[in-house]
Amino acid sequence: MLQRAFNNYGEQIGTKYVYEQTLDSHAPISPEYLAVVREVYAEPQHENWLTPSPFRLALETLRAAGSLLVISRPTNNSRTFTAYALLAHLMGEGVITEVRPLSFGGSKYFPTRRLPHDRRCGFLLELPPDEDDFAVDDSFGGSLNKLVERLQRRDCRLIVLTRPEQWRRISSGAPDGVAPELGAVSPRRIAERWLLAQETAFPADPWLDHKDIKPLLVSQAPTDVLNLVYLMLEQHRAAQSATPAAAEPEQALRHKREGSPRLTFEKQVANVVAAHSNWEDALYRWHEPKGRSRTSFERNFLLAAAVLRGDPVGHVYAKAAELTEQLDDVAVEVDGQREPGVIAMTRAAGARREDDGTLSFTRPHWDDAVIEYFWNDRPLARSTFLRWLAQAPVVDTTASKEALEIISRDGRLALAERVGQFALRWAVRHRRQTPLERIVEEWHRHGAAKELWPLAVRLLDSAAIHAASAPYIHSMLLAWSNRNQPHLQRAVVDVCTGAFGRRHTAKALRRLRNVASQGHPDVIEALRGAVRVLWEDATVRQMLFGYVVEWCKSEKTSQTVGHRTFAALALNSPPEANDLPPLLQAMDEENPSDEDTFRPTLQGLVTGWRTLLRQAAGPTGERDLDKAVFTWLDAALHRHALKSVVFDTLRQAVNVSGAEGPPLREALRTSAQWWVQGQDRPYSVEKEELKLELSALLDQDLTARRSRPPAQQQALNVPSEEPSAPTEADAA
Repeated sequence: MLQRAFNNYGEQIGTKYVYEQTLDSHAPISPEYLAVVREVYAEPQHENWLTPSPFRLALETLRAAGSLLVISRPTNNSRTFTAYALLAHLMGEGVITEVRPLSFGGSKYFPTRRLPHDRRCGFLLELPPDEDDFAVDDSFGGSLNKLVERLQRRDCRLIVLTRPEQWRRISSGAPDGVAPELGAVSPRRIAERWLLAQETAFPADPWLDHKDIKPLLVSQAPTDVLNLVYLMLEQHRAAQSATPAAAEPEQALRHKREGSPRLTFEKQVANVVAAHSNWEDALYRWHEPKGRSRTSFERNFLLAAAVLRGDPVGHVYAKAAELTEQLDDVAVEVDGQREPGVIAMTRAAGARREDDGTLSFTRPHWDDAVIEYFWNDRPLARSTFLRWLAQAPVVDTTASKEALEIISRDGRLALAERVGQFALRWAVRHRRQTPLERIVEEWHRHGAAKELWPLAVRLLDSAAIHAASAPYIHSMLLAWSNRNQPHLQRAVVDVCTGAFGRRHTAKALRRLRNVASQGHPDVIEALRGAVRVLWEDATVRQMLFGYVVEWCKSEKTSQTVGHRTFAALALNSPPEANDLPPLLQAMDEENPSDEDTFRPTLQGLVTGWRTLLRQAAGPTGERDLDKAVFTWLDAALHRHALKSVVFDTLRQAVNVSGAEGPPLREALRTSAQWWVQGQDRPYSVEKEELKLELSALLDQDLTARRSRPPAQQQALNVPSEEPSAPTEADAA
């Protein structure tokens, strides 16, 4: 159940699974997972056993149809887990049939129409954290009364997750008693429930009541408790595992020689306590032994073995020499017999050589602690180490080709995962962007689009939605979006296209806006894809369309970001698809949608189309215009309800006086003629008639324009102002 990577402090795969699953508001949480939650959840403490606990009172409240509960707790305080535990009880009792997470959307409001039409559902809504330029509206508390009415009609329940400081600001007008205090959870109780859920015969009391373990549980957050739980489980299982078989005397002898002492209970406890403190005392004694001093090669071999765990020992040996050269500017000749060899270095590092040629350490999480020790002990070497660390997973056969040991692709990806987690943990803990910046820079430069780059994006994306790391990662992405460095901007765009963009859409839009203002050519195509992805959320369309129109208006971004992002919404994806493009889907009266109430304004459409027409009339030779004209005229031909929208948009887009008018009209007429008959587009009478009708209207507009005074002609060149992006109150 635990995903470890450089001592990640107890992130559970189960928890990670829920965070990933909740990105899709249409995907219910699996009953199997909810059953696990109900099994391991430790209820908050309650001293008066004569009355129901606050948790049980909240559960009783939620049994009523239309009930709503607000859990106001700081992050890393079991908010989400408590909510799932309550809903799991309701589902186990048959009160609800499924549990669904809800996305808050891109608006600062949460309108009642965001509630799905499902019946007997338990919904979970997490409010996005406040930010400098985005915050949930103060009226949220008052809006809960309307949500209750809609929940009652459908026999549903809703739990809202927020933070104390946010709830104090937005709670005005909320129903009485909607946010009860649920009490604190005992760390010991959390540990006991998880230990016994993992192993029913686990000796929980001797462990949890041990004098050295009890202090480690005091006032600990749930994730820290789980980290301790898994340390105890690992040691308990290691003690129960069989010793090397008698049929393998050579392996048994080596294990005995290299150190595999029997794990008594006291030794198990001592290992847990030492691992919990990252083995600092033991590592100090190793680095500073009495009567001698470690060589830099010995220290770096230990560090390389910790980072490259699971790699062939020859590869570790070569990379240790490389690290020594980079850190200490000392060339280590490992291709001869001048330096100590693999056996000597392995014993010096306290490692064990396995039959498959890899190294392992007998102490639990010793390798994690080695890296932690180096980081704390050598602050001036961190930058060089990070550079070496970021390059470690990159394909480079020169380091180990002489040893005839090449790290496999799976090994490199596993290493990259560990390296990324280490950089992430240090960046979040110390509020330093440098580790992650180095990873992103190196993996972007080494053509890692096939392997390492997607891994880097997934790492950042997952961190951006995980409660423990999200606040810092959000601020870091905001800072990166304003820096004119392609690799950082590309990371921002890709993360905004992923889970972070779907969960925190309003924040993603603001970061994309900052990237767009830079207009870097290496990022434009990725930005175009992000716009298509975010458009799928109906609640952000007004804001997103406002941004796209602003990019089209700006002289700086019009012919780059503006052109490409508007084309992304004006075209089908893929281009040969027969469906309507996003903008026309939003305008299609024959296909109404309860969720999608936003209709792009004519003025905004005209601004975008003029951007396409100007690009086509320019020297670049790009023909997004042709594809867009074909698509929109096809829509006008086959869907009568869209004909007026298409014609009005195209007419106003070319209705420009002065020198710019003729090229725009000519570009539109040429594309329209190719639509009637061109390559792979057979002629038809219906298309010819539609084109002639449009052409006649263009001529009519041109005649009318020439008859107007110059001042009126100039006024018609500028579309009415598009509402600025943050006017989503109207949509709500």
